[in-house]
Amino acid sequence: MKLKVLGTQSPYNTPNHHCPGFLITDNENKILLDCGSGSHSLLNFPTDLQNLSVFISHLHRDHYNDIYNLQYASFVLHNQKRIEKPIEIYLPSSPNPIYKDIIEENNSFANYHTISQDSSYNIGNMSICFCPTDHPVETYAMKITNKDKTIVYTSDTSFSTKDRLVKFAEEADLLICESSLLREHGFPEINSHLTAYQAGIIAKEAKVRGLMLTHFWPEEQIEKYVAEAKEIFPNTIAAIEGQTIDLPTIKEKEEDMR
Repeated sequence: MKLKVLGTQSPYNTPNHHCPGFLITDNENKILLDCGSGSHSLLNFPTDLQNLSVFISHLHRDHYNDIYNLQYASFVLHNQKRIEKPIEIYLPSSPNPIYKDIIEENNSFANYHTISQDSSYNIGNMSICFCPTDHPVETYAMKITNKDKTIVYTSDTSFSTKDRLVKFAEEADLLICESSLLREHGFPEINSHLTAYQAGIIAKEAKVRGLMLTHFWPEEQIEKYVAEAKEIFPNTIAAIEGQTIDLPTIKEKEEDMR
């Protein structure tokens, strides 16, 4: 599996930084985890729309805004006979008005599927399953496995789900974990997001091979997140837009960190 980072920032994107998005490729099949604002600009059109499955972790705009770009692009590219298969879009059913707005879009070449904690899907050699997290709307962490590698993406979560996430991510090759907050600002332990230190705790207790931090506040220095997580889990890097990882190559390299 290959991972390409499309977006790392929240709640809004800035020049060269996009809201969350991660593209996983295994042979001809592709899985897109979230499609926040600006993230689609790092996709290769029409190639990346071929055999593409989009999984939206939750219906907050910083995680799904670019789905409309993908829908319309699929519509146009199909009409031009440049893609043959519809994109497959998987998403939670709540909040219902947003769910309906997405699935009822006419100008798209897509099929739609509703995810829940009991869902599981096979995409070529990859399988994907879900773990509910604690967040203001219905939200799922996701685990993607092929025959010998595993990536876990936490999406947005409270530390109240630590034990659940530790079990879900146990011995994963790569944990992509949100780290929106820093301890230096005095946030309470239980919040709607994680501190970088809490991301390190989850990685350590889950015994993952590597931790990739994401979901950064635009005005913070990325180095602070990495330094905080490394206090508890040394093999930590920051996700960087455009970065590509061929699993398992995640290592503790300073040139990969910001």
